[in-house]
Amino acid sequence: MRSHVVLSLVAVCSAFAFSAARADEGSGLRYQLSGFANFTVAKVLAGSEQSYMQWKCPCAIQNWEYVGVYEKSGGWQADQESLAGLQGTVHLGEHLSVTAQVLSRPNNFNYRPTIDWVYISWAVNDHWTLQLGRKRIPLYYYSDFLYIGTAYPWVRPPADVYGWPIYAYDGANAAYSGQWGGFTVDANLWAGSFDRRNAPYDTKIYYGTATNEKWESIAGGYVTLTQGEWSTRVLLMRFKDTVWQTKTGGPDQVFTPGYSTVIGGLSANYDGSHWLLRTELNRFKQSVSKFQYDYYLVGLGYKWGDVTGIGTVSHYTTKDVGSGVEARQSYSLAVRYDLNKNWALKAQYDWSKDKTTAYTFFGDHKMLSFSAQTSF
Repeated sequence: MRSHVVLSLVAVCSAFAFSAARADEGSGLRYQLSGFANFTVAKVLAGSEQSYMQWKCPCAIQNWEYVGVYEKSGGWQADQESLAGLQGTVHLGEHLSVTAQVLSRPNNFNYRPTIDWVYISWAVNDHWTLQLGRKRIPLYYYSDFLYIGTAYPWVRPPADVYGWPIYAYDGANAAYSGQWGGFTVDANLWAGSFDRRNAPYDTKIYYGTATNEKWESIAGGYVTLTQGEWSTRVLLMRFKDTVWQTKTGGPDQVFTPGYSTVIGGLSANYDGSHWLLRTELNRFKQSVSKFQYDYYLVGLGYKWGDVTGIGTVSHYTTKDVGSGVEARQSYSLAVRYDLNKNWALKAQYDWSKDKTTAYTFFGDHKMLSFSAQTSF
């Protein structure tokens, strides 16, 4: 268990933030430093008695990007989702800035800090900003805040919806913000590509041997409209998907040679004085292979002062092209307590039914999670 690594990173990030604030006061340098950390411990209580890949089930996958899997035989585990990150922005002038984010997370080079994103921003005017570099692909409502736990009510966003092998892109984007009548508008257009060798998602979950994936010719956009307590987001992205394995002494084995792929998404959220609603509906559709992946979540919650409770149902399924489907139906009950503006304490109970018929997969599970999450 590597929980002590994360706790140390939390302390280091806090010290950096304090030092940066003091330096800024004394030197007049224009830069910002922020951070976030999650310490999450969870236990699989029951589920399907079986094995899948290297895991002994009952087990539960809760992070697809870096393959965070809990096993009942592991008892209480704190080394699957606990993480820490630090983000800094240096302002080079009135309109130009550079931003970088460093993240240490499980199942990624043994918690070695890596650069998650780094980009240059140019504020063209009060509404438009152009950016160039590496950023997270905004596929989901919480994409930009996926690892900042204080941004959402759950211990983690439902895993049935959140998670693909490619999570970032190297390229450019244009971001817009403004007012259209009674609506606040947030929009983004992006283009680029990303090549991930030995992608954990492909290698560990599906193929069992080192497998690579590349998304190229990425072109996407979203628009978010907010009015009062409601916000609605529409997304569409196209790219060419290539999945392959490199063979020693022979040609590469290519599974999807640049297949044209589309991802579309719709989310509608409500934040009232007491009630809150969270919804996302997405579809991944690929030409030639005819692979299709539909996924959604619906969560209804209520706030009592500093306490928020939410019940959520999530689901995903692939299209049956003659060999069965991969599918899952999950439910969760989560409670969040805001200790202060920087810390949230959370508890969550999940129960999930594996509806896969194409092959033996992770199986059913029941799981309990606790998490302390901070941002500063």
